[in-house]
Parts: sequence; C-alpha cells; structure tokens
Amino acid sequence: MIDIAINGLIDFTWVGYLVYTLIVTHISIVAITLYLHRGVCHSAIEIKPFLSHFFRFWLWLTTSMRTADWVAVHRKHHAKCETIDDPHSPAYYGIDTVLLRGADLYHEEKNNPETLGKYSQNCPTDWVEENIYTGKNNIGILLLFIFNIIMFGVVGIIIWAVQMAWTPIFAAGGINGAGHYWGYRNYDTSDDSTNMGPLGLIIGGEELHNNHHAFPTAAKFSLKPWEFDIGWMYIQIFSLLGQVKVKRLAPKTVVDKPSEVLDPETGYALLKSKLTVITNYTKTVLAPLMKYESRNATGELKRLLNKSKSSLVREPHRITNQENNSLDIIFDKCYELKIAYDLKNKLFNILHSRNLQHDKFIDTINEWCEEAKSVGIESLVDFSVSLRGYKVVK
Repeated sequence: MIDIAINGLIDFTWVGYLVYTLIVTHISIVAITLYLHRGVCHSAIEIKPFLSHFFRFWLWLTTSMRTADWVAVHRKHHAKCETIDDPHSPAYYGIDTVLLRGADLYHEEKNNPETLGKYSQNCPTDWVEENIYTGKNNIGILLLFIFNIIMFGVVGIIIWAVQMAWTPIFAAGGINGAGHYWGYRNYDTSDDSTNMGPLGLIIGGEELHNNHHAFPTAAKFSLKPWEFDIGWMYIQIFSLLGQVKVKRLAPKTVVDKPSEVLDPETGYALLKSKLTVITNYTKTVLAPLMKYESRNATGELKRLLNKSKSSLVREPHRITNQENNSLDIIFDKCYELKIAYDLKNKLFNILHSRNLQHDKFIDTINEWCEEAKSVGIESLVDFSVSLRGYKVVK
C-alpha cells in the first residue's frame, strides 16, 4: 500500500512520465486553439457536440477555465487591442508584466461583469455549463490532482503542477506577451501583433499571431509557404472524422497583370484584400523610399529615419507626440517620403470607409490613383497601376 501511495498504479520511466506530461498538456493547447479560440470565439470552425463537450470537460479538468470567461476576455482584446482597455497589451502593461502575470491579468478581466456582459455572446448555456462548469471551476483541477496521485503517486503532483502552469505560461503570458512584442509581421495590422518562431508543437499554431490578427475569423493561421499551423492539421483530421466543419478561411489575394480599367470585380477584390493592399504599399513604396533616404542621410536625420520605421507603418492615431515630432523633422528633409506617407493614410481611409457605395468607391480609388501618378514617384506610379490587377481566388 505504501509503495502504491508513493509510485501510484502506473510506474513509468522518466521518459514515460515526460511523454505523458507532454501529451496531456498538448491536449489542453489543442482544446484552447480549436474549441475556445477558432470555434466559439471567432466562429471560424463548427465543432460537433461530441468533440465540443470533450474539449469543455478537458479544459474544466485541466485549467478550470469557463468558456464564456475566456471568450469574453479574448474578444475584448481584439476590440480594444493596444489601447488602455486591452486586457493584456504589452504596449500598456509592459512586456514583463504580461509575460509573468498574464494569468493574473486574465483573472482580473474575467471578473469584470461589463466585459462578460458585452463579449460573451453565443457561449454554451446548457445544464452542464450552468450547474457544473460555472461556480465549480476548481473542482475539476482538484479531481485531476487526486487522479494524478492515484495513477502516478508523488510524481503525479509534479505532473499536475506542470499542467497547471502550462496554460498561464505558454498561452496567457507567451502568446499575449511575446505575440505582441517579438517576431516578424506579414501584415501591417492596426496593432503590434507578431508571428513568433517555430513553436507550433508547443502552442498549437497560436504563435502565428500576426496572421490571426490580420484575419481573425480564418480557421487556418499559416498563410505563407514556410509557416506551419499544427492546429490546422488537427482541424483537417477532425474534418475527415466528421467532427469539425471549416466555416471561414483568409482570402487568398493575387496581383495579376493589370486590366485596362479598375472594374467592380477588382474593386471588390481590393475591399476584401485591403490589409494586403496596405502591406504591399509599405513594401513596394514606403520601404524603398525609406531605404533610399536613409542611405543618403547623415547624423541626426539618419538616426531618426532608422528609429521611425515602425511609425511610418502605424495608423496616425497610434503614433505618439514624440514620434510625430520625429516624423515632422524627417518630412521637412524628405519631401517624397512625406507624400508617400500621406497617400498611404489616404488610401487606408478609402479602403476602410463605411460610407462609400461601391460605385463611389471605384471613383474614389481612381482619383487616388491619378493623384499618385501625378507626383512623379516611380514606385507610386507602379503601385497605382498594380491596383487594377488585384484578384481574390479560392
């Protein structure tokens, strides 16, 4: 009996314990990314009841998280991203706070009745949710604690501790912190989201955070040939088993040979691909001009140019007074860069306007193209012509 209490019913080697721990923590990550994130929160996939109930039970057992709490906090993050109301933005809390206290920030926000009331629509409200998962959050992790001791003895306590720490460290802290601080960006989104390195096996594809912020309702997070989204792999497997149905994917944009005129079909493609349009503008117009000016600048101007690269990409309302002052100094010396920057903001406003009817939108884009051609900057002329080649393909 004493031996069973110490070693439990199952006596693995250390490799066995490690493999088991990695498997159960990975299931938790899969439940978060498929069920909570892509399923309930963004409606990118539809999960059948059997698998959905399994994910809900597993999360209750291993994280004590309730669906409505997690979904409400995450939806608010998207709605208020990088503002003072964002529940976990490194821009306001600091990277150290979000990395180390990500779970605390989550718990603080989930206890905000206003957040739950506004952002928790379409979450489960069945008997199990109301009578077991709600108000009895800690019973699940207590049952897991007892189960681990019975199965693995003293080692089970260590496994349980790892399970409890896994989500706060890698999800709450890692994704919310590092995913808005370090990494590369495929798209010039209206936030600081980044794609981190090859961490897919650890955090379920959530490391492709910039891609997700670019297309929040897309089921697949990997958008470049070199990117791997293990969550998408599981979606495909569960789809073959009839447990998951994909509802939305990111629009696939191509830029073909420009047509003679900007027709309604092309206008539709520009609206569907507005984030890609602005990102391409940065790469083909702003970046070359910035590189040219930086190469020919010296002293303080060169320093400001190197320091202000991110400011040129951000929307004007997200630029600080100090950054604006730096841009004013730059634009006083770099006239073409100022023109390109102003035209970028003008194009952004056209693409995001909700008041333009489709015919008027086409006319406004054509007017923008004529203005871009008239300033005599070659890259601007090429870009304005390329707008007639945008297409969205399946």
